[in-house]
Amino acid sequence: MNDRVLPTVYRQPLLSVHGLVKAFGNVRAVDGVNLDIYPQEIVGIIGDNGAGKSTFLGLLGGFHQPDAGRFIYRGEEVTITSPRTSRNRLRIEMVYQNLELAPDLTTVENLFVGQEMMVLGLFADRRRMWRRAEEVLHKLRTKISPRDIVGELSGGEKQTVAIGRALLFERDVVIMDEPTAAISVQKVEEILALITNLKSFGKTVLLVSHRLEDVLAVSDRIVVFYHGKIRKVLQNEALGFNDLIQEMF
Repeated sequence: MNDRVLPTVYRQPLLSVHGLVKAFGNVRAVDGVNLDIYPQEIVGIIGDNGAGKSTFLGLLGGFHQPDAGRFIYRGEEVTITSPRTSRNRLRIEMVYQNLELAPDLTTVENLFVGQEMMVLGLFADRRRMWRRAEEVLHKLRTKISPRDIVGELSGGEKQTVAIGRALLFERDVVIMDEPTAAISVQKVEEILALITNLKSFGKTVLLVSHRLEDVLAVSDRIVVFYHGKIRKVLQNEALGFNDLIQEMF
């Protein structure tokens, strides 16, 4: 399903983290994590509950601040203090399991919420936003209309809207947290195809999922978290379900 490109092809990581540490009280949820993330690859992130995956995502997304460690984006050290700086400095879009969409608003309103295009800095440029929304939805090969009410969409369609923001605002990295957890089995393949398409659009995807079969289906590399540390980084070549289980536990 995935046209894999090995990360050894790339000379410089898109994003690197060095010595990342985050403690809550006496518990080190992330404990000295080092990881290089390359352009246009899909990285699966797995681990048991409490392994440190969510805290690691929170650090990348600016929801937590590290106690120690550095972020290097395109060769330059960057300080992340909030979700806004994560989006603007690391070019990261986070797509959470709960999606954080406004169900009573239209697709176009959800795509631009908080980042509306303005005329003279005073009025929302609805015509330009509508046109950009149509372009992004067409690129994602969906039948969703900018006028559709998000609360009336299926789980898979809501995922598509959330992913659309990454294309709309030219994010480099899309973090997807359990994207297939709340959708029907019939729609899982559509979401996995969408993740693969993001790579073809030049994006890097971090996929966090308990569905190991999904991680195996689309990932170029798989990062195994264990007790706040990265236990192993695996190239997704001839790996099976049992291989991942063995590394996780």
